[in-house]
Amino acid sequence: MAKGEEKIMSEGEAWKLLDDLFGENAVVRPDEVVKTDIIKSRSPSLDRALGVGGWARGRMIQLAGAPSSGKTLLALLAIAEWQSQHPDNCAAFLDAEYTYSAEWAAKFGVDNDRVYLVKSNEAAKIFGGLVGKVKKNAANGKLTKVPGLFDMIASGQTISYVHPDTKRKVTLDCGRMGIIVLDSIANLQVPQEIEADVGKALVAAVARFLTVELKKLTPGIAKANVAMIGINQVRVNPGQMFGNPEDTPGGKALKHACSVMVEVGPMSGADNLILDSREEKQGHKIRAKITKNKLGAPFKVAEFFVDFRSGVSRLGEEILDLGVKLGMFERPNNRSYVIGGEKLASRDAAIKYCEENLQTLESSIREFYMSGSEATSSEIQETSETEDPFSDIEE
Repeated sequence: MAKGEEKIMSEGEAWKLLDDLFGENAVVRPDEVVKTDIIKSRSPSLDRALGVGGWARGRMIQLAGAPSSGKTLLALLAIAEWQSQHPDNCAAFLDAEYTYSAEWAAKFGVDNDRVYLVKSNEAAKIFGGLVGKVKKNAANGKLTKVPGLFDMIASGQTISYVHPDTKRKVTLDCGRMGIIVLDSIANLQVPQEIEADVGKALVAAVARFLTVELKKLTPGIAKANVAMIGINQVRVNPGQMFGNPEDTPGGKALKHACSVMVEVGPMSGADNLILDSREEKQGHKIRAKITKNKLGAPFKVAEFFVDFRSGVSRLGEEILDLGVKLGMFERPNNRSYVIGGEKLASRDAAIKYCEENLQTLESSIREFYMSGSEATSSEIQETSETEDPFSDIEE
């Protein structure tokens, strides 16, 4: 080859060179880039705010908010939605607060026999069960990798165990495990806290732990293609004089690791309450703000009702408000509406019309914002060992 002449590689040689540089299977070919899989939240306005139409699989998601705002309820609805898509679809629920109620979850459509329930708040065991553990062979001293739950999901292995609540033997196909919920991040107990004396204060123990372990967790989530929903609490930073004193436990590493962060809170006002026949509160309207989103535009806000007896409620009202917001429904004046050529004289009549045509209108709205039309409307307004990865957790 003459001096200065450029060597032209074949396509196969080029990909081989990239694999040698970055590692086998690290470089993704253009034809292998796939659209993000999603699990619907069951709230049309929240699906729209999330940017991709629901909770994204293959990503880590933080769901934070005030007590009794509906965080766990939204996670249970996501599990129920995933299970409803296929009779073999299953989920994992890592119960770090020891508060999972099979009876309450069943009210929202969750099949508890298809929920892999782990009761532990020991962060090291939970993360080890997810990403895998390294064990030393006592006989020859060799180190072997024991697959974690992410490895078992990616390879499609099965788990057989006795359900801690129903006490029935359950066999789950890990290949169909599309969602894992951790409730909650704030209640994780790291090794330093377990070994510390009673009453000893440890500064940012969970944040320091997560800084290291999240680097292992996020690749596993992507490999397993699961929606990893971490429920978190809202705390107030003592002594903060300026700015918003509210923050979420887990440190900055957790915020960077999450692809999506959602803050939820109840809205005030009598019109935002759901009352039963005895005037007792049974639900409320939620405002969900997307504070971080690597799948779409952040800072979008969704407002919807949740009923603690049935899940997302008043969908007719939600569809109406969302359609008006997107410019799909006309509103000639403060009282009347025009939906699909149908003139409706009042808000109550419009809500009733939306409830009667809920499925059609929801599909139209979803198709509208997923097609990109909203941009125009906005102008208007290891080893082969297959043991249970959490087998060393004592209940």
